[in-house]
Amino acid sequence: MSQHTDFGLVIRRKELEFTAEEGCLVSRPVGPHVGAEFVSVDIVRIPRGASWKPAPYAVQEVTAIVFDGHGTAQIDGEGAEVRKGSTAYAPAGRSVAFTAAADGDADEMTVYFWRAPLPEGSPRGSAPLLFNTVYDESAAIRTFAGTGEIAPVDQERRAFMNFPHWPGNGCAHLCINSGMAAPGNTFNIHGHPGAEDALFALDGRGQFFLGDTWLDMEPGDGVYARSGVLHGTRNPAGPDAADLFVSVGGPVPYDPALYRAAGLSPEVV
Repeated sequence: MSQHTDFGLVIRRKELEFTAEEGCLVSRPVGPHVGAEFVSVDIVRIPRGASWKPAPYAVQEVTAIVFDGHGTAQIDGEGAEVRKGSTAYAPAGRSVAFTAAADGDADEMTVYFWRAPLPEGSPRGSAPLLFNTVYDESAAIRTFAGTGEIAPVDQERRAFMNFPHWPGNGCAHLCINSGMAAPGNTFNIHGHPGAEDALFALDGRGQFFLGDTWLDMEPGDGVYARSGVLHGTRNPAGPDAADLFVSVGGPVPYDPALYRAAGLSPEVV
């Protein structure tokens, strides 16, 4: 279940409701049923040796992040081994399949899927990167000071954000960002006019800002921020602080301002 607010949703992993579909367990916390206009999020628990390959995904753009377990992912005929923190991007019109490993300690693999229709006339990447990891630092923002509504923290205490799938490596619309916050670090509060954001905690405990308050987050928890709603992330300093608080998600449609703030072109290549 999700807690509705004027700003969006607060999603708790322990309260998610799952239904059986195609041999897997599926929860859909974000989508048109909660008023989301641009993005849907599916959380899928894939039993050991089973696969998740829904046909409807092929008509949408899809990004995915493994939260638990390991196995393989395929985008059309191209495949990769995946584990916690692995990412995948499927352009619209490409088939998606994730298969949990048949051996090992994990009983299942849990994957979070973001999906959205690609707007008509949108540019497409010429050779998009299909597989990556949230820890890829080849494209990142390290000096983000927010969008002016709330004063930034000291620059030395700013968290950084990686861009595993972004316009610069062929992602057309539904990009993935991954925030990395050491103890005491904040990714400053900001909003995306005309774009929704669905963010989840992947690793460590920390906090998300939604609308007007900070919320404690554990791995698998998240928020859905309606268009233009202020949000941010931080890893409060203290004896119990996580060594690294990792958050994942991204505005839909992607926000060019993030890439410009990083000194990068927002154009799809």
